[in-house]
Amino acid sequence: MAEMTDNTATASFSTLDEGPIPEELAAAHKKIALDTIIPVMIEAMPDYVLVLNRQRRVLAVNSRLLKAFGIADARILIGLRPGEVMHCIHADESPDGCGSGKHCRKCAAVMAIVETELTHGQVTKEYRITVDKGEWGALDLEVLVTPLEIADMQLNLFVMRDISAEKRRKVLEQVFFHDVINTAGGIHGLAETLAEENALDADEERHYKQWMVTLSGKLVDEILYQRNLLAAEKGEFKPNLGIVEVGELLREEHALYAKHGVAADRNLVLGPVTECKIISDGAILRKILGNLVKNALEATQKGGTVTLSCVEDDEWLTFHVNNPGVMPEDVQLQLFQRSFSTKAAEGRGIGTYSVKLFGERYLKGKVAFTSQEPDGTTFTFSMPKST
Repeated sequence: MAEMTDNTATASFSTLDEGPIPEELAAAHKKIALDTIIPVMIEAMPDYVLVLNRQRRVLAVNSRLLKAFGIADARILIGLRPGEVMHCIHADESPDGCGSGKHCRKCAAVMAIVETELTHGQVTKEYRITVDKGEWGALDLEVLVTPLEIADMQLNLFVMRDISAEKRRKVLEQVFFHDVINTAGGIHGLAETLAEENALDADEERHYKQWMVTLSGKLVDEILYQRNLLAAEKGEFKPNLGIVEVGELLREEHALYAKHGVAADRNLVLGPVTECKIISDGAILRKILGNLVKNALEATQKGGTVTLSCVEDDEWLTFHVNNPGVMPEDVQLQLFQRSFSTKAAEGRGIGTYSVKLFGERYLKGKVAFTSQEPDGTTFTFSMPKST
């Protein structure tokens, strides 16, 4: 986050003598600024704080939020709603603004505010938000909404605690360590078998050795991918660009996942494939397609078919992954959020998020999906043929 100058601490309680602030909001802001408790209280909080009116519009913020988001003048936030302050990618999808779009129906911030107003009590929820401040990114926040009254005003204290690091740790523990331990265990079992004298004939020994090479390569790939994911979220990832043979890439991915455990009792077929070459990061492109294929196979009923294909036009190369199922609307509305998952295990849910992160921010492509009868669900990843 951008650093701010020392005079920021008082910026959130300026008198709003300048700027196009509606008179009603300016008057409410002034009442808060003159209160003997609220300004001191929100400045003492270690989290990001907004004071909202009952229309969810900002009347005051603390300096910690200003500093974290690189905002020099708090007056530009007065009258905005939380999603607009945070640069939520869905904040302006409806003419009525933040809180009124279709994605807002699953927004924990909106639900916490509504619940607080219904119960007149304090409400806490986890808030996943995708933001765009020139670059696409994601935050995991814990939101605490508390009703309060100042003079004749009914307000809500909206406090956000950044729990992104905690969520990343859970992902590391429950996804990364799980996969690494499973792969390392497989390598260890093969090594024990090879260490036993006269346990294998020559052909079996060659097979087991090759299997060890494959598994150890997978282990290295998983470690590197997690390192790259952490770097990508910090804006520090640098794609390793090279020539990628598209047809060869798709045939390799098909061969790999057709025999994968997740494909048991399901069919993975290779549809139309365009034979061309592109400049991209081959390892990241493989991981993107792998995540999409694995997700599609996991979402497919036994006996169902997943289709992997690729087409091109003059400007774009587009990969398609289709499965016959249709996602519920609430899943569709949350799909690319960092910690959202349809699986029960807490800490999962980085597959589609990482596809979006790497595919759009670093490979300069476009990730999208459709999910409807009778076509099923199709994820697409489109890449410009020239960059």
